[in-house]
Amino acid sequence: MSEWKDLARFMYGDVLKDRGFWYGHPLWEIQGLSEEQLLWVPDAHCLCMLWQVGHIAHRERTHIGLFLQGIREGLIPPQYGVFGADWCSVEQVRSSIGSVQGVLDWVREVRARSAEFVEALKDEDWHKVPVSTPLDEPFTVAHWLFITVAHGAIHIGRIQMLRAMLLGEHDRAC
Repeated sequence: MSEWKDLARFMYGDVLKDRGFWYGHPLWEIQGLSEEQLLWVPDAHCLCMLWQVGHIAHRERTHIGLFLQGIREGLIPPQYGVFGADWCSVEQVRSSIGSVQGVLDWVREVRARSAEFVEALKDEDWHKVPVSTPLDEPFTVAHWLFITVAHGAIHIGRIQMLRAMLLGEHDRAC
């Protein structure tokens, strides 16, 4: 068994089921929050927690689905385009998504697809440069998988900060 695959299994695991990297799973960070709490912002210029969660899934689907798998059609449902790289207000998120539960279900689906992709990789696949990646970034499969988790971890830190602000708790130091 590849050590790369073992590491990727941990990074893309499900911490809700007691396996996986806690900074790699946004649903763990929002457990117990209501819809209104997920859409709360300290001021109108901030991105809400739900946007952060959706953005993690949007980027994961783009990196793995588009760059690594070459999927061009139906990659991201239209209502979740709001979670792309552009800033969106809470009102824009609300009007686009349909339902918060739908977003959470989609995030679970994205994570399951990512885990399936990792499981399907063979040892020789980790160092290949996929043809679908942006030409100015000739990263390998391994690079893209771990860049994606690192990117998600940044947004999970933002979720933690927003949650602490919302609940009036001390921000976690680590």
